[in-house]
Amino acid sequence: MPPIAQELVELALHMPGLDAAADALAGAVNGAYDAAGPAKQPLKDALNGTWLGHALHPAITDVPIGAWTAALVLDALGERRGARIAVGVGLLGALGAAATGLTDWTDTYGKPRRLGVVHAALNGAATLLYGASWLARGRAHGTGVALSLLGYGIASVSALYGGTMSLDLQIGVNHANATEPPAEETDVAALADVPDGGMKRVDAGGYPVLLVRRGGDIHAIGAVCAHQGGPLDEGTLEGDVVTCPWHGSRFCVRDGGIVSGPAAYPQPAFRATVLDGRIRVVAVEPK
Repeated sequence: MPPIAQELVELALHMPGLDAAADALAGAVNGAYDAAGPAKQPLKDALNGTWLGHALHPAITDVPIGAWTAALVLDALGERRGARIAVGVGLLGALGAAATGLTDWTDTYGKPRRLGVVHAALNGAATLLYGASWLARGRAHGTGVALSLLGYGIASVSALYGGTMSLDLQIGVNHANATEPPAEETDVAALADVPDGGMKRVDAGGYPVLLVRRGGDIHAIGAVCAHQGGPLDEGTLEGDVVTCPWHGSRFCVRDGGIVSGPAAYPQPAFRATVLDGRIRVVAVEPK
């Protein structure tokens, strides 16, 4: 990260009152979800991207950034009507980006949580400026363009913080893919070492694997939660579903599929065989 970018990140992280602001914002977001009643989990799963198999927020953020960049170019070309339409499209996209981003953010702690507050505040300010720009363009075009330029500058700084959260602080990435699973059958444990009806974490050539035993049958999936790296072996097992102890993501131990979020990525699955009392696993290609 360039020095100037690092300085901006450090400046944001040391702003006063961030923890109190984070608590207030998280309380508001969680309160809104609680008010949804039975629809709470399906709604969160939808916004987390569980249905997509990929975090939804990064995809949605392309809409406002792309639209507002187009508005910048159209303004430079003197295309007033097209620029105003682009600003409006960006505003609609910003609503979706805010909803998905806040949903992801509620499951963060420490630096990502603090930096996320600044990221959200800057995005909110940029969105308000673009909203004012859209209104002003009908009466005072020059003022509308000036407001857009200011909003674009603020959104650009906010994008730096968003990129830091994703690329440096690993929020929204697939933590189960930190290392490559074994491509060949690997001996990992004795069958007797795995309690019947229980779980055991083992090492498969440097890749952590969760074994679940049902009599003589063994199921195997990645032991590190794809959401934020939680240890699934320390979670709870109910039937064929394991629940991550960190944020409550639930996965099927038979195939690694997501039962409920906030995880947006399924767990890597393994084919497990038992030979002469020893368990061997090999990675299964994702469908």
